[in-house]
Amino acid sequence: MTTFSTVEVVRDNFVNKVQATGTLEPEELVDVGAQVTGEIKEFGVDLAGNRVDYGSEVKAGQLLARIDDTIVELDIKRAEASVAQAKAQILTAKANISQAEVNKKKADRDLERAKKLGVGDALSQMDYDQYLTQSENAAASLQSAQAQLANAEAQLQSANAMLESELRNRDYTRITTPVDGTIVVRQVNVGQTVVSNMSATTLFLVARDLSKMQIWASVNEADIAKVHAGQEVRYTVDALPNENFSGVVNKIRPNATMSSNVVTYIVEIDIENPDRKLLPYMSANANFIVKEVKDCLMVPEAAFDFRPSKEQIDPAFAGKIRRPGSAPREEADDEGSEQSRAPEMPADGEPAMVWKQQGDKVVPVRVLRGESDGTRSIVTVLPGDSLEAGDKLVTGVRTLSAAAMSKGGKQGGLFGMNGPKRRQRTAGGVEAKPGQNMNSRPGPPM
Repeated sequence: MTTFSTVEVVRDNFVNKVQATGTLEPEELVDVGAQVTGEIKEFGVDLAGNRVDYGSEVKAGQLLARIDDTIVELDIKRAEASVAQAKAQILTAKANISQAEVNKKKADRDLERAKKLGVGDALSQMDYDQYLTQSENAAASLQSAQAQLANAEAQLQSANAMLESELRNRDYTRITTPVDGTIVVRQVNVGQTVVSNMSATTLFLVARDLSKMQIWASVNEADIAKVHAGQEVRYTVDALPNENFSGVVNKIRPNATMSSNVVTYIVEIDIENPDRKLLPYMSANANFIVKEVKDCLMVPEAAFDFRPSKEQIDPAFAGKIRRPGSAPREEADDEGSEQSRAPEMPADGEPAMVWKQQGDKVVPVRVLRGESDGTRSIVTVLPGDSLEAGDKLVTGVRTLSAAAMSKGGKQGGLFGMNGPKRRQRTAGGVEAKPGQNMNSRPGPPM
């Protein structure tokens, strides 16, 4: 008896895809840090009135935490004192200028009178030189007073700048969020000391909008040419295995990474998350849709490898077996007739033949074999042949004899064959030799 191993033709959607894995990331993540050193005194409250923590919703400008500002307040007082001192120095310099101007005017008048008298019996040369020196000293004192005023004004500017810096440091003790969003990471606790250095210390990470996220997927270099911006991506997450999601490729990052001699590229996929089901850093299994054909006939790959014998082919089709696209033998007598011409074939696909089971025989079906997903191929049935979803295609043959079938019915082997007879075992588990009586046990050793 001859039996066939078969597979079923299905009508389904064909999807050619590139598979990759990645993680869900917030579309925009804002780093909120500290620019002053101090102890965390308290946290702020979120929009719900609760203490700021992981998952808190916050608005731009809202207080997240406050650093102890005692030292900063003392620095502000010192800066304010420096400003006051610089202002006093300006007043002193202005008074000195006024005094120097008075002294210079007096010295100029005395010198003018000395010049009118001239050196003679009424005014000695020494007295004249003294008046001249006093005038020159008064001019120098005036210049010095003016320089002191300029120095005091510069000191005032420096003190004001220092005061503004300390006032800004006091503002820095209030850690606020620059954007609306959700707190993803909180890296400090109340009582913890924050040390500011060349780079601001990170205290919080705020995701701007978790309703819009991204998948950062690692794609092998062998598949990256099939990925492009705007491409549809279907993905699942381990936390929700029964739900399917979709997104769109944003861009391919050109900076590849290499691990164990494998080069991969990071592809950013934009996704929507309106109901906040998806959380940051979930694992995602992404499928980049390269090509999709809807509602097509698909045949398992094993059906293309079957080659029947002449006895297995239905006699009604024995004379019609031909290469796809060629003329039937029984119609090839008249080369000029319409029937002798090969039917018009679609341009896309590779000619192939599959065998459909019909009772205990097989009949040929000519098809064009299209794209494959590795397990099934798209097929287009050529004119004159018939293949529908649900048809059985033969992949192999198994032949059983009547004796094997009868024995198989009694002893139940998968192929109707008896298994090998087992030898009897002794009490000690040793197999009996042919002719040995297993019922008698050996006596104890003497």
